[in-house]
Amino acid sequence: MILLLNILKILGIILLCILGFFLLLLLCVLFIPIRYRLKAKRKCGDNIPVCADIKISWLLHFITLTYSYPLQKYIKLKVLGITLYSSEKKSMDEKESVEKDSTAKVSTAEDSAAEVSTEQNSDLSDRESHILQEPLEEELEKKYEENIEDPTIIKFIKKLFELLRNIKYTILKIYDKIKKIINEIRYYMAVIRSECFKRAFLLCKTEVLALLTHILPKKLNGNFVIGTGDPASTAQILAIHGMLYPLIGNHISIIPDFDNAIFKGDLFIKGRITVFKILKIAIKVYFNKDIRRVIHLFKKGGNINGR
Repeated sequence: MILLLNILKILGIILLCILGFFLLLLLCVLFIPIRYRLKAKRKCGDNIPVCADIKISWLLHFITLTYSYPLQKYIKLKVLGITLYSSEKKSMDEKESVEKDSTAKVSTAEDSAAEVSTEQNSDLSDRESHILQEPLEEELEKKYEENIEDPTIIKFIKKLFELLRNIKYTILKIYDKIKKIINEIRYYMAVIRSECFKRAFLLCKTEVLALLTHILPKKLNGNFVIGTGDPASTAQILAIHGMLYPLIGNHISIIPDFDNAIFKGDLFIKGRITVFKILKIAIKVYFNKDIRRVIHLFKKGGNINGR
């Protein structure tokens, strides 16, 4: 009995340790942020248009995902510095398989071309023999019967009535479609003007802004020298930069060149994303009664008007 209790005690401790490990792992996934970083630069005179280095890491670089262009045109996934996945090997295997398939296709294409040529020759010989067997008089009679027309007044009147009937039906269909569209517009405008839609729109607006502020980079630095060769278009670029100044502030600086066509500079972006924050916003939006009610009303309107 004591031995059985000791075994159950050990099993309980093991189960608690496993549950605690999974709970700790879940908390780490939810609350430890995923960090991302982007470095890009461009120099004048280089054959490479842009050099970029992207890195995504989690849990103090326990898991890292890197991609650099154009030095390494492939993605690498590392865990504790050990490469678990690299798209470079996959691309090499795909190239080898494509080369094998191309050689196999060439051989099969040659065989099929020979078969098709023999079949075409046999078909042509059959057609020629069939044409020679048909009498010439029967062909002339068929052509004469096909070209005969019956220009009677009754046939003309029937065609005229059919044309008028088709015009009537098309007018009625157009009227029904216009009436249906007007009813749909009235229904959806009533939904948009309702208080339920206003509350749902306000909630979506606040949550989307909160999501963007969370996802957008915390560090942003960029220095660029831009010139299009045309002073007017260069001035337009400066005007757009001035419009975006409340969002980017002094983080992005642009030095204009009104004489030469030039584009060079460097960009650094760094930020983080927390899964718990995104999950919280998604749950708040998904389980909101006003949003669910608005979605139901839109679906209901489509079903009613679609009948």
